[in-house]
Amino acid sequence: MTMASPFGVFVCLLIVLPQIQAASIPYNGTVPLQGCQIPCMTEVNLHLFLHQFVDGPNQPNRNEETLLQTSFPFGFGTTIVHDWTLTETTNSKDTVVARAQGVHVQAGLTKDNRWYMTHNIEFEQGRFAGSTLQVIGITAGLESGQWSIVGGTGQFIMAQGIISFTNHPASTWEDGIKELNIRARYTNPQPA
Repeated sequence: MTMASPFGVFVCLLIVLPQIQAASIPYNGTVPLQGCQIPCMTEVNLHLFLHQFVDGPNQPNRNEETLLQTSFPFGFGTTIVHDWTLTETTNSKDTVVARAQGVHVQAGLTKDNRWYMTHNIEFEQGRFAGSTLQVIGITAGLESGQWSIVGGTGQFIMAQGIISFTNHPASTWEDGIKELNIRARYTNPQPA
C-alpha cells in the first residue's frame, strides 16, 4: 500500500475543495447573503387609487395621448402613452403618491377593448420615493382583474407580485378610477 505524498494531497484538495464549495451554493445559483440562508424578502401591501384621464377632444386634464390610431377591426394596434396618477383616495386632487408611466396597446384583433399595458409605477412620496415597480397586464374591458409585478428598483429590488384592481364606482367619463391593492415581495437592499 502506498501513501500519498504531501504534494499529492495538496493537489487533490485543490481539485476537490472547489467542488465542495459549489455544492454548498443553493440550486438557483444565488449565494446566501450574510445572516440569511436565502436572500431576505419583504412583503408590502399598498392600497391606492389610479386616475386615468382619457385622451380625446375637450379633455384638458388628460394624462394620456394617442400615438398611433389604426384602421384595423377593434382598433387593433392603437397605441397610447400614459402618465396616470396614483393617490391614497378617490379624489384626483389629493397628493400624488406615485405615477404609472408607460403605454397601452389595443391587442385584441377579435375582441374590443383588450388593452395590453406595461408601465413603471414611480413613487414620489413617502418611504418608497424614487423606487419603481415594473407592471404588465390587461387594463381595459374588465371590471376587475390583476396585473403582474415583474421587477422593481430602489427599495423594490427584484420585486414580484400582483396588483388587483377594480373599477371604482366614483369613476366618471373624465376620471376613470381604479382601486389598486398592491402586493409585492422584494429583496431587502443590503448595506454595502
